[in-house]
Amino acid sequence: MIAIFFSVIITIFIFILFRKAKSELTQGSKTELLFCIVWLSSYFAFAMISNQFQIPIVNEATNWLLLVLVPLLIAARLRKENVKVTLREIGVRLPDKKTGLKTLLICLIDTGIIFCVFSLGEETGTENMNILRTLRNFPVFLILMMVTAGFTEEFFFRGILQRCLVNTLKQPYIAILITSILFGLYHFPFAYYLWDGVSGNVVDVLKMIMTEQAAAGFAFGLLYYKSDKNLWCSVLLHSLSNAVIMSIGV
Repeated sequence: MIAIFFSVIITIFIFILFRKAKSELTQGSKTELLFCIVWLSSYFAFAMISNQFQIPIVNEATNWLLLVLVPLLIAARLRKENVKVTLREIGVRLPDKKTGLKTLLICLIDTGIIFCVFSLGEETGTENMNILRTLRNFPVFLILMMVTAGFTEEFFFRGILQRCLVNTLKQPYIAILITSILFGLYHFPFAYYLWDGVSGNVVDVLKMIMTEQAAAGFAFGLLYYKSDKNLWCSVLLHSLSNAVIMSIGV
């Protein structure tokens, strides 16, 4: 419930700070959307097999192939575009100054909320939280997240899937909601086999991923859409949220 709380708060702040912003819709491709669904389903199957039999098919390293390189090349092929053009459409470009400052403010608010919420917890209260150690660990985890889950997951779910859904459905918020639900389901193979407290329990896993991960996914997707499809904005928020939680947890 804590994770849902600060995801909801950040979503509200994104709506407030970016209330006048919206992305330009372009022509959607049903073929590209079909590819996204088939590819995500295949990834899900690979991840289940990988975790069940402990075969390194899916991990942080292979995600660069499975969630970035292959989807990028196929998307460019389906759209009959140069890869550089597709990358620009996905949003791999620097944000303008105004968007960048708003994104940094959102990230600062997110960090503050996470610290406040965790400091009130019994296990990670202020008396148990080593501030210096947390600050020392944070840059390491931030860089780690930027080059792993923060980038690879945002590239596929926001840059490929959500962008395709928005352009096809012409209903941005419905597309963001659908993407966030699929983003939550994406975590199932990892939660079911690896996550402490819920592993092995289908009901508990579904409760977690359909609330915490889906809510976070909606915030990331909303920021991506409101920042005029700038991938670095959602990558930064995603990476920072994970890095702060990991730093406090360690």
